[in-house]
Amino acid sequence: MERQRGLFARLTAADLVLTAGLAVVIGVWFGFWSAVVYPAATAALGPVGATFLYGAWFLGGLIPPYIVRKPGVAFLGEFIAAHVELLTGSPYGPLLTYYGATQGLACELIFALTRYRRWDLKTMMLAGAAAAVPALAMDTFLYGYLQLALPLQLVLLVGYFGSGAVLGGALAKYVSDAVARTGLLDVFPLGKEMRRRSVPNLE
Repeated sequence: MERQRGLFARLTAADLVLTAGLAVVIGVWFGFWSAVVYPAATAALGPVGATFLYGAWFLGGLIPPYIVRKPGVAFLGEFIAAHVELLTGSPYGPLLTYYGATQGLACELIFALTRYRRWDLKTMMLAGAAAAVPALAMDTFLYGYLQLALPLQLVLLVGYFGSGAVLGGALAKYVSDAVARTGLLDVFPLGKEMRRRSVPNLE
């Protein structure tokens, strides 16, 4: 039998349907975040303070892979979600292609380093923080963050990476675990893990 190749070779139809479905829902959420929540936060806290909410934009690259636990899901989830956000009329326009692709790949890299075997809180938070790297790079180019005073640059770093870890990685794990406990995800690796926890001797 010819060996499967490619990043997405191990994904089943169920994996793809779940990933795409979640990405659509998350993408609609991204649209709301871009049009309502983040502008309000920027008006209230300023552009630097608002970055403490930035990590919510990384959930597309965190929730689907945490559930499916296979190569390619982080990229697909964030990439599809970004394009759904684009369809909602997001003010960020075509730049979302860059953000979706690079943030998804950043999450993918962290999961790949663990060989898709570690899914604890530390790994999820690290993946969320990693997604902030390409986002911060592009935003620095677009908005001239290097011209800010050093204290503001330090706050900016905490905002991007801290929110990526907490609003991205930690939140993705918390929400996914809560859903898995209901039994809705029993056919996926996360659901099976939850069943093993509740019944230790379950094979």
